[in-house]
This record gives sequence, structure tokens and C-alpha cells, in this order.
Amino acid sequence: MFRGVLLGLALTSGLTAHALGATPSSPETMPGAGRERTPDAGRQAQAGSSAPALSVPMPSADAGTPRASTLDLPSAVPPAEGTAPASAPRAAETRQVVLSLRQLGAQGPLALRGVSELQGVQFGIRSDEVVTGATLKLRGAMSPSLMAQFSNVTVTLNEQYVGTIPATEGQTRFEGIEMPVDPVFFAEDNRLNFRFVGRYAETCNDPLSGLLWSTVSDTSTLTLTLVRLPPQRDLSRLPLPFFEARDRQQVVLPFVIQTNPANEVLESSGIVSSWFGQMAGFRGASFPVSASLPASRNGIVVATADTLPPGLGVGRIEGPTIAIVPNPNDASGSLLLVAGRNGQELVSAARALVVSGRTLGGQQAVVGAPVLAKRKPYDAPAWIPTDRPVRFGELVDPSELQATGYAPGALRVPFRTAPDLYTWRRQGFPAEIRYRAPPGPIVDLAVSRLDVGINNIYLASMPLAEDATRRNAWLPSVFQREDVRQVLNSGDASTARRIDVPAYDVFGQNALQFTFDTRPLGRGACAGIPGDLRMAVDPDSTIDFSRANRITSLPNLAFFVNSGFPFSRMADLSETAIVVPPRADLREVQAFLDLMGRLGSQTGHPATGVAVVRPDQVAGVSDRDLLMVGTLERLQSGADLLRTSPVRLEGDRIRIALSSPIENMRRALDFGREDRREAAQSILQGAPASSFAALIGAESPLARGRSLVAIVAGGTEALQGVVPTLNDAEQAPKVQGDLAILTDGRPASYRVGDTYTVGQLPYWLYPSWYFQDSPLGLVAVLLIGSAMLGLVLYRALRRRARARMREIES
Repeated sequence: MFRGVLLGLALTSGLTAHALGATPSSPETMPGAGRERTPDAGRQAQAGSSAPALSVPMPSADAGTPRASTLDLPSAVPPAEGTAPASAPRAAETRQVVLSLRQLGAQGPLALRGVSELQGVQFGIRSDEVVTGATLKLRGAMSPSLMAQFSNVTVTLNEQYVGTIPATEGQTRFEGIEMPVDPVFFAEDNRLNFRFVGRYAETCNDPLSGLLWSTVSDTSTLTLTLVRLPPQRDLSRLPLPFFEARDRQQVVLPFVIQTNPANEVLESSGIVSSWFGQMAGFRGASFPVSASLPASRNGIVVATADTLPPGLGVGRIEGPTIAIVPNPNDASGSLLLVAGRNGQELVSAARALVVSGRTLGGQQAVVGAPVLAKRKPYDAPAWIPTDRPVRFGELVDPSELQATGYAPGALRVPFRTAPDLYTWRRQGFPAEIRYRAPPGPIVDLAVSRLDVGINNIYLASMPLAEDATRRNAWLPSVFQREDVRQVLNSGDASTARRIDVPAYDVFGQNALQFTFDTRPLGRGACAGIPGDLRMAVDPDSTIDFSRANRITSLPNLAFFVNSGFPFSRMADLSETAIVVPPRADLREVQAFLDLMGRLGSQTGHPATGVAVVRPDQVAGVSDRDLLMVGTLERLQSGADLLRTSPVRLEGDRIRIALSSPIENMRRALDFGREDRREAAQSILQGAPASSFAALIGAESPLARGRSLVAIVAGGTEALQGVVPTLNDAEQAPKVQGDLAILTDGRPASYRVGDTYTVGQLPYWLYPSWYFQDSPLGLVAVLLIGSAMLGLVLYRALRRRARARMREIES
């Protein structure tokens, strides 16, 4: 009803709306959401009578806010006199968006079964829009064995009836079923549920029968007609309206930056884009860059006082300034202005925005330079702590660990960490799993279990029967009878089991998975079973990474793609320098901002400590890791930075140097290196000069142990396609080694150069580290050691023999 009132206000105020202005792409081309912290559809279905819905976690906009030890309070600045008003509001306009169930959060088709009859998705509506019309278009399938008069799928939105999908005897597929949805049903947070009811016989039906099933395709769509509400421009509402946590779609936020931007302008833009990338999380973020104001909706303006775009009407810049002003091209649009009188003040304004943006007020404020607390290595807010056991309740909401039904699907506990974990002899990480499940007369303990996995890799099964038997082992034999044990175990059982998570199965981005597989005790066609079975993984369950050491071999582009390592080692990127071309094109700037947004998402922290330099300025950042971004044509002055790698930048092409005879002798045991180099060179030669991109990893030539990753392309379009490829769940795992060549968004990876070691170990673990992947080296050491020991023994025995001979002669 509240939405209905807002709709009336919106229509009477004559506000302006725009057709799909937030994203330049059609909804069908948007990346799917939910790659991280997005529960599986089966697990999300909660069949409780009060709120039977999926539980899809929405990342908090507050997560990962940088810590500030000192920050001057901002002073409010009134709007400047003579400010040019935005264009007058026109008649209310609408935009229409078509979203698939996958885009709304479904991880796949919604599988409805006799014992798992409820599935759904949870989604939000932007706070600056109201729904004026909605239509569901459904497709899927039902068991052909269902009786039509007793079987259907009921659709509800926020517990309000929407429609019914009837079953047709002998027919499996249904398609093109359209259901209008009353706009009054929509709220800010919504639950779209599908409940299955089915029978294959008039009298007795086994709920576990394979004949009882229905599937709703994740390509089914929800079409929404939306009207925008009048804008509310107040700094206290940040990050609104530029980022909306309820919107699950990719964040597309245009940046306005003047051509040939200075280093400080790029640093400030990178800080702001990493902040929005941090909040975007699993949605992903893109930041188109232009020198002119956006034609519609919202955008970000980063500029010094002498490069401000005309028409903003902000008056004189008196210091580091943050403001929200109307978009002169769109009365309903807003622009976030980050400005300063010079580059230093501009960086201060950007840092103040990401540190204390939510403490500001009014439409414009002059802020002081924040003094940020120094970060520690590996303390990224998005990463799991590795110095203590961590409760599952710290990683996900406890409600995400609840399961309903006999086959509820997988429960997920996602977490991130740096990928440079190392344990002696590759020991696993201990995890104590506590769980609750109803034993006794409800569940058949003999076949029921909890399966545990990580990253879709099976780890262990925990039979429910084993623990029930162990609890009663102390009882006299008369109480060991099955019927008596079922009565004794009739209450919920809380159980704890310990498993080891193998170190080699832990990556940068991970998810522990728990699947309850239970069966009713009295199964049969005419046997009733409880319909409200509940199970849970205890939020006090823990996983402990404190036994891990930090060491790894680089370059490894898989680490960079998966977790931004080694740059993300410092969450604020205070040990990272971005190398950009001397005269960076705005499309190269967009690639840089997209990359910063991705790094912010991976660390959960904005890049408040990043430095931006040109190739001729790298000597001043020799103590930092280097991340080079640009096209081959404009980055020729930085080609010398790859002198430690066999990869060479030559004009508009990339060439791989072949090994010299001395190098071949030194690396005689590295079989296949030359073949890999030749294979990579053949791909580079065959790719059109303007349509390929490459990721190159090497050791920094400026300091031992420091890293260099170069993201280069033959043309700006290919460069802009790199980050979308890294965000693609199917293509990203293919980026490995120290050279990845991207043609048409498809990577081919190679190991063509040498590796180096970063990190530290206790001295007694170094032999284990060095020989873990080198059995031939270990054999060589054993042979050399044996020869040396034999020589020592030989000389000792010779000396003893001479002494005995002298004794005999005397």
C-alpha cells in the first residue's frame, strides 16, 4: 500500500523518468548476479508458514568502510547564488525492464519436489522508483504422471496470490504462461515464491516418489514498468542515489573526467570507483568515462576547479569539496561532484568521501583531509581472518544456515582469502562442524547424512546415525534395540564433528557447502511424513586458518584474477602503483576505473593508498608492486618494465623471446618451456593487432620480490573487454600462468618465464617448500648429500686404516 501512495505522489508531481537509463545494455546482456554469497536455490527455499521464501543475502553498503583515526568535520556550504536550474520536469515517464529469474538471484532452474515443494527468489526495488505494472512470463516442465485435477504450481509475491500453473496429464513442458502482477503487491524487498502441489494417485502418494516433480526455468522473466520518484539530493543519503543495495543488477555509473587527466585526477577517480566497486560486490561495476556530462540519470564528476564542466552551478571551490547537484541534462538525474582547487585537495576530497560520506549533510560540503589508520597486510575486510578460528555466523547470517524439508539443497558459507596459504606437508585446515537434525521417529538415521564440500569438491559425509548410536553407547543392552533408540533420540540432536579442509582446495574465493540428505523413517505410499522438517548448521561452527604460513610462487595470473593478489595484500593498495600511458585516452581511463572497482570488490575496501604514475615516473615508486594498464601504442615508453620477462612490447604487437642456449642449459629440467613459448607466439601473430589483449606477469625490475602485472591490448575496445572477461565465471578460471592472451573474450594461458618467491617461512620449513614440486631436485640433493657423506666416511676410514697400520708396524 505504501508503494501505491508513493505512486500517486510520483504521478501528480510530473517527474521525469527515462528508459533504462541506469544501464546501457539490455537486461538480457547483464552479467548474472550471485557469484559470491548467493545461496543455491534449493537451500534458499524456507518452507516456514510465516515467511516461506528464499533468503538471498544482499551485501551491506557499510561493509568494508575504511578506518579513519582523524577526520576534520565538514562544513556545510549552501548552494551558490545564481545556480542554473535544471530543466523543468516533464510529464511522468516510465522505463521498462525485463529480468530473468537468474538475474533475480536463481542459481539455476527452480526444482520443486514432493518433499521440497517451495522455491523462489528474493529481489528489491530501487528506493527512487515505484512499480506501475508487472508481468510474469513462465516456462518450465511438470511430471507427465501428475493428475491434473490435484496438481499445480502456485505463484505468490510477498504472500499475495499471483496465479496458478496447471498440470496437464501426459504433457511435460509449459511455456509462455503470462500472469499480470498487481503493482500494489510490490515492496522495497520482495519474495517471489513457487509452491508445488502434486498427486499421481487419488489415494496414497509417496512424497519421495520420483513421479512428483516440477521445474520452473530460470529463463522465465519478470517485466517491470517503473516510474521514478522526485530526486532527493542530500549527502546524508550517500551512496544513494548512485548505488542502490536493493538493485541486483550490474552497477553502471558514468564518470566525467577531462581529457589528458593528471595523476591526482586519476588517483581520485580510482578511489571513488573502488568505493562503488566495494559496495557493488557480486553485481560487478562498470564506469564509462566521458569528458561531457551524461545525457540522462546519474553520474560522477571528478575535477579540479579549473577543469569543472560548465553548467554545474556550484560556485567557487573553496577547498576539498563534495556535492550532489542536478544533472543539467536531466531534471531527475543527479551528479556527485568530487572537486578541489588543486590535485592534492582533489585526492583529499575523494578520501573523505569514501571514509565519511555517510556523515555528511546538505547538498554541498567542504571537508578536511582525513588521516587514515595504517592498514596491515592481509586485513582486507572481505577476507576471512587467519589468526584465529572464525565462526560461520561471522561469515553469513544465521538464517542462511537453516534448511527445510527432506532434500533442502546446499547451504553455502562463502569466504575470501589471499591465495598464498602454505602449510607444512600441505596439512589441511581444521573445521568444527556443528549441526542439528531431528533424529528418532522422524528421520531414518541409517541412511540420512550431512555432506560437506568446498568449491564443489566433496570433503566428507557425516551420518546422523553414527552420532545417535554413540550418544547411547553407555546404556544397557536392552536400550540398544532400534525401537527403544528411536524413542530415546526423539528430540533434536546437536552434533559436532571435525574435518580437515585440504589446503590445495582453498582458493581466493571459496564457498563451504553443506547438504542435508535425509529420509523419513516410515516411507511408503500410504505413510504420512512430517511436512515441516527443519535442520541447521550451527553458526558457532568454526574454521581455522591460523596454522597457515604466507608464501607462494609468482607470477600467477590466476591469483590476480581470483583475489587481486599480490596487490590486494594491502587492502588500501598502499603498496601498489598504477602505471598509465603518458597521455591516457578516456577509454583507457575507463579500463583503469573498471579494474579499480574490481579490486575494491575483492578487498571490501576502497583504494585510498593507491598511486598513479607514468612510465617515466616509476623510479619514485620502486618499493611498490606495479600494475600497468593501457594500449600497446601508448605504452611503448613502459616496455622496458618487462625486461625481466621474455614477453616484449614492440609497436602494436607482442613478441616472445626464445631462450638462449645458456638459458636452455640452466633450465634443462623445465621440459616444454620452448614449446609453450612457440605456441603463445603463434597465437599472438595470428590475432588481429587491434582485437587482442594480454595479461602479463613478471617480477618488477625495480625491486626483488615486487610484482608487475601488465594489462595491454592492441586497441581500446579490446582493453575495455578485459575486466568483463575477468568477471565471467566461465572464462576467468582459464587465466593462469604468466601470460594470458585474450581473443574475442576467450583466454589462452601459458607459462613462458621464470617464477620468484614472495613471503616468509620459519627456516625449518624452507626445505619442504623448495622441494614440494621438485622431486628431481630432491633426488639430486640426496645424491649430492650421499656423495658428500660417502667422501667424509671414506676419509675417516682411510685415516683409521693408516693409524692401524702404524700400530702394526710399531
